[in-house]
Amino acid sequence: MSTLGLVTIGQAPRSDVTPDIAAALPPEVDIVEVGALDQFDSAAEVEAAVGPQEGEPVYVSRLADGTPVTVDRESVVELLRERIRALESEVTAIGVLCTGHFPPFDAGVPVFEPSDLLSAWVSTILDGGTLGVIMPKEEQEAMTFEKWADYDLVTAAGSPYADEDEVSAAAAEIGTDADLIVMDCMGYTPEMKATVREITDTSVLLGRSVLAKTAEEVL
Repeated sequence: MSTLGLVTIGQAPRSDVTPDIAAALPPEVDIVEVGALDQFDSAAEVEAAVGPQEGEPVYVSRLADGTPVTVDRESVVELLRERIRALESEVTAIGVLCTGHFPPFDAGVPVFEPSDLLSAWVSTILDGGTLGVIMPKEEQEAMTFEKWADYDLVTAAGSPYADEDEVSAAAAEIGTDADLIVMDCMGYTPEMKATVREITDTSVLLGRSVLAKTAEEVL
């Protein structure tokens, strides 16, 4: 029996993400979920403890009740590392529910990082041409250009956690000139991917899908 630990930078359970991953796994694989922000009782507590710092990179996630939160990258990395250390003895492998880039985690089991997986897929698929990247917030643009510096980029922001549809507008902003599009957040859904593909007429990579397919092959 294999167990996949899923670690979110928000709060567990991620009822908006985990079912899609579970559906791709063999039925004998168990899933355990933990979150970097599980210790906090509200978005206000999160903001006070690990909220955005002026001029510093941010990540976007959500609380267990669906409330979206924006967190300082460096602060949440430390919390994430703690969760991984606490979880590694209970699982066969760990999947990080964030497409952001992290420093290496010193774990005794494989850690699947969607950022690395997406990078590998893009490098295999895209030989020259333009990469489109949809990110949750405009404040992440500089971080996105740094992360995907090897490619000719076109970017647009649209949060998967907004009440209104921001993804369609982001897809329209990218348009039809990109040769491949990455939806650079685990909050984006297969339905959102289908919308982007329809609007842009372009192949689209989804973070949760590449994580699920990797876990399916390994576990």
